[in-house]
Amino acid sequence: MTSNLTALVENVITCPICLKHFDQPRMLPCSHTFCFQCIQQMVTDNHGVLECPKRDGTKIEGNNIGDLPLNETVRGLLQLFENPNSSVPLCDRCGTNEAEHWCDSDCKHCFCTKCWDTIHEVGQYQHHKKLSVKDKPLEVPRCGEHNDEDQTLKYWCELCSKEMCGNCQQFKHKDHKFVLVTEYVKSLGEKTENGLQGVQSCVNYRSDRVDKMLTEIEEESQDNQSKVTTAIASIRQVIDEQERILLESVQKTEKDEREKVEDYKRLLQGEQQNLIEQILKFVVVCHDKNPKKILDAKKPFEDYIKATDTKLLELKPLTRTKKHLPDLDALKNMETEIRKIKLEALKYDNEKLRQLITNTTDKSTLNLSSSELKDRDMEIVAKELEINRSLTKLRLFTNQISDIGAQHLADALRTNTTLTDLELYDNQIGTDGLEHFADALRTNKTLNILIMHGNKVKDQEAGFIADKLKTNEKIEPQIRKINEIPYTNPQLTQLITNNINSEYVDFSGKNLNDQDMKIVANELLQVNK
Repeated sequence: MTSNLTALVENVITCPICLKHFDQPRMLPCSHTFCFQCIQQMVTDNHGVLECPKRDGTKIEGNNIGDLPLNETVRGLLQLFENPNSSVPLCDRCGTNEAEHWCDSDCKHCFCTKCWDTIHEVGQYQHHKKLSVKDKPLEVPRCGEHNDEDQTLKYWCELCSKEMCGNCQQFKHKDHKFVLVTEYVKSLGEKTENGLQGVQSCVNYRSDRVDKMLTEIEEESQDNQSKVTTAIASIRQVIDEQERILLESVQKTEKDEREKVEDYKRLLQGEQQNLIEQILKFVVVCHDKNPKKILDAKKPFEDYIKATDTKLLELKPLTRTKKHLPDLDALKNMETEIRKIKLEALKYDNEKLRQLITNTTDKSTLNLSSSELKDRDMEIVAKELEINRSLTKLRLFTNQISDIGAQHLADALRTNTTLTDLELYDNQIGTDGLEHFADALRTNKTLNILIMHGNKVKDQEAGFIADKLKTNEKIEPQIRKINEIPYTNPQLTQLITNNINSEYVDFSGKNLNDQDMKIVANELLQVNK
């Protein structure tokens, strides 16, 4: 089992409370799973009521926890992971004892020690090659068309997408591109692992994001309630009725937003459960060491990953706008203003930014660099990404954009299919902001260039994030080297731009190097598009 798959399985079989492998994994109605002992402790600590620690609103009376079902999928995966050699074959001769040896000569059978000694102690059998049953070679099926020639299906035709023997490869599939079946199975396993890991990363990212949102909702609600109570206390007789109305408004908003987030979280939990089942299937297939079974499982795994990626793309991450109480300070001087106070979304606009976007004549390039833009301005820019289907280059370097602004941009990238170049260097984006982009770029394959040096992401953190983005071969290496300053040649770029409509461009005498040729190639690609 590879390290990536091991980490993937570990994530599924580890209790999020005690951080150990599950012991009696019990599943709550919300599909979250915990050790039964951890559940009992949570009930004790919470006065006899179990509240799901994932904060999805699930509550269970303590005297009903014994009825919680075992998560058989997790338990099966746990048993398979902790006992990888539990499926030892029986002896082919006696059929009762566990096999210990494999005869790699004429016999081609598994034997227990007793049967091996009985058969191989005399004659030519003494010289048969004995291997541990663990080292038994993989069973490779024979070619149906050339079975009499003992031709094994050891090649994979990439053009026809089928196995073939050496005879078929030389004649029937002549000039077709091919690889060894073992190599193809290995690459198929790696591709499936990366796909499953990508889904897991996406689910983890979305879950963490809604957890933070729930905390924000609670803290915001508590803060607003505190402001309401403090401001109204000085003129209690006048504002008793209005205080009740405001508190109810704040609490209702919290309830409505919480319910919306909890509904979304339950959808993610469903995808998590589906993912666990797929991981179990994949581990079982890998454990069996049968290439045919892995090949047969290829399409179901690809279909699942493709369908889940599509579903997660459609399941657009939630966003929310903070609410506040803008007129509270007016209570100090104007009692008549009390009844004007209400909970509403924060309002923000930047007319200068809107005019700059509107007045840009070249709709394919939007240069907003060095414009002192902040996170709230990114809501306006994100809206432009949604409506401007000609925009290919967006320059936002040297501004004051942090993780929140990065989140707005990343959310827009999930549905944008035109932007190829995003320059965000010299801002204030940290690890969370890079996580937002990585999640969006799991499915967005249009963006080719992401420049983010000069932000607040450390190389090690960027490496961890890049490890979870192997499904995007263009962006993954750029994130891994996020702090490296890319090579540029402004004079060369300007020369190409000035001659964009010419029949030829004269590069003679420019002392161009290999990196300059990459710039030329990229510009030509943009022209051809």
